[in-house]
Amino acid sequence: MNQTLTTRIDILRHGLPEGDGCLRGHTDFPITAAGLKQMAAAVDGLVDVEQVLSSPLKRCSHFAEQFAERFSLPIEQLEVWKEMDFGHWDGQSRDSLWQSHGEVLSQYWQDPWQSTPHGGETLQAFDARIQGAWQSLLDSHRGKRLLLVTHAGVMKQLLRILLEMPESSLYLQRLDLPYAARYRVTVFHDQHGDSWPQIQWPTQQQYESW
Repeated sequence: MNQTLTTRIDILRHGLPEGDGCLRGHTDFPITAAGLKQMAAAVDGLVDVEQVLSSPLKRCSHFAEQFAERFSLPIEQLEVWKEMDFGHWDGQSRDSLWQSHGEVLSQYWQDPWQSTPHGGETLQAFDARIQGAWQSLLDSHRGKRLLLVTHAGVMKQLLRILLEMPESSLYLQRLDLPYAARYRVTVFHDQHGDSWPQIQWPTQQQYESW
């Protein structure tokens, strides 16, 4: 591979928001003070970012705006990086959903690719949205060092896409991304126009040495 250019994206999940225990989706719960501290700790030492991208939902955008202001960076808030839309389930507590839609909810989580009982976004549409968002990011910010602030569902879906995982529910069950989780994707662009993504979980010391 003739490496000529590198794009680096650090992807950060929001910290603890209000509405904990709810299926948040597009519901715009604000971030808590504790959540902001979690996010600040997660990016401690990340000082060479050139551009901030964020979901416009408050649990992401509040910190993204603070980070961009602190380092005098440009920021874009893009609808494509929002969490999945859970329709009429959106914003409801998981306990109440299990009580009122237990059997339907269980069937949905066993195979979310096959049905959309909540009337919101299909998993196929969500997957296509994240694929399009990722390609647009690479096209628009090629060669830059980015911070992307988004949601657990988005981060899991992006991992599915990058790792070419099958369209099944298993990746949803096997990936645990806690509040303020962060991973890095380094994309190597070769002279033939091909892109080669690599997913990394470096330690703080490794971040400082890169």
